[in-house]
Amino acid sequence: MNSISNNINFSGRCPQIRDAQWVCHIVNTAYPHVSSTRFSAPMYRLKQENAELYNKFIDKNPFHVSGPFNFRELKLVALFDWQKRLVDKLNRVRQEWQYGCKSGSQLVNNVIGQLKFGKIGNCGEDALLSEAILKINGVDNACTAALKIDNHNIDHSVCVFNKDGSKFDGKVTKNTIVIDPWLGTADFASNMFLKYKSFCKKYFFNMKDDSKIGFRDIKSLNISGEEFLLLSLEHDNLFFPGITREFMQ
Repeated sequence: MNSISNNINFSGRCPQIRDAQWVCHIVNTAYPHVSSTRFSAPMYRLKQENAELYNKFIDKNPFHVSGPFNFRELKLVALFDWQKRLVDKLNRVRQEWQYGCKSGSQLVNNVIGQLKFGKIGNCGEDALLSEAILKINGVDNACTAALKIDNHNIDHSVCVFNKDGSKFDGKVTKNTIVIDPWLGTADFASNMFLKYKSFCKKYFFNMKDDSKIGFRDIKSLNISGEEFLLLSLEHDNLFFPGITREFMQ
């Protein structure tokens, strides 16, 4: 997965940001997976630029789309088909792993199974796993939230917590930290908003330089301390390997 943080340094900055970046790193390395939405923006542009060809393809078997096609058009049809199959796979894998989960701990286990064996997941899975890792390591106020830009809801989820231990209620303060494994980075919310405006215009179509970014649909896993202990024992790679210091300290 590409990210905006190619050189990860866990030795600098404040401990909360350093360890938030470690969480981000673990999500992407412990269970490497493909994200279907990462290709949405470039594919959207291709579809717009080749609307007539795409309209022939949509909801049809590409091998039965009327031609004739030149070599470039055949490559585009193959790309359209590949993206459709990727999205179909994500929907099928989510149905298999997440449908009917009766508890938060089962959901976490199943999302881990989805990423480990299905090898596919988007920002929602990344954010939920980040929240679970934080809570396994004692950050009880971690939650997930979706983004909003100006008056538009954005289909993108992240993990959020306040480093002073207070509950995050949607209001961004100097203590608010965002973990975004899908983008490959973690930072204070104010810095993350600048990163979104710099690096995510190709993903978030409504983004402008003066856009106001906020959070919506704040959710928190309902899992007991005992259940998180069991999760940490079952998935010990999610436990912070602290030798000289405690997590976030």
